[in-house]
Amino acid sequence: MGYVSVTIVYPFRILADAFSSSINKLPDFYVSNQVESLVELWESVEETDLVLVDADLLKQSCFRDIRKIMASFPGVQIIVIGIVSAPEVLITKGCAGYIDLHRGFDEALHLITRVGRGATGGILSSSKSSSESTLDALSQRESQTLKLIWDGMTNKEICDFLGVKQQTVSSYVNRLCEKLGVESRNGIFLLSHRLRDKTL
Repeated sequence: MGYVSVTIVYPFRILADAFSSSINKLPDFYVSNQVESLVELWESVEETDLVLVDADLLKQSCFRDIRKIMASFPGVQIIVIGIVSAPEVLITKGCAGYIDLHRGFDEALHLITRVGRGATGGILSSSKSSSESTLDALSQRESQTLKLIWDGMTNKEICDFLGVKQQTVSSYVNRLCEKLGVESRNGIFLLSHRLRDKTL
C-alpha cells in the first residue's frame, strides 16, 4: 500500500498543526497540504487522498461544498471535524466520517487511520445520540414545524394549523434546513424518517 496523502482544511493553526504532527507520525500517512480555507483548497491543492475539513467552513455553503470537494478530487475521502447538530447528514452526503471536537484526540486519529486505509469511517460524537441532540436544539415552533413536515403537510397547511403567516413558516423551514444541514424542505422530509425512527 502507498502513502495516504492528507489535506487539512482548518482555520485555526494550533489545532491544525496538532493534527498535522500526529498524522505525520502514523505509518503510511503524511500531510501534504495544510490550508485555512476552502478557497485555498481549490486554488493550491492538486490532488489528495483524504481531506480533513472544518465543519464551520462547510456550514457557510449549507454543506454544498462537500460535492465540490468530491468532484475536484475524485476518490477522495472526507472527514469533517467540528460541531454539527446532525452528523448523520454528512454521511448521507458522502463524507467518510465525522469527528466531534469534544472526543479524544486518539479516537480521532484512529478514525482517520481507518478511513485512510479504506475501512468504513463513521461518527465520533460526544453525545450518545446526535439525532436527539439535534432535536433538543430546536425551538418549540421549529419542533412543531418539523413534526408537521413529517406528517406531510405543505407550508400553507402548516401556516393554517399554527395560525401564523406563510412567511413565518418559510422562516422556520429555512432555520430547520440550517440546523439539520440540509439544503431544502425535501431534505428535511427525507432526513426526518431517519430521525423519527430513532427519536419518536
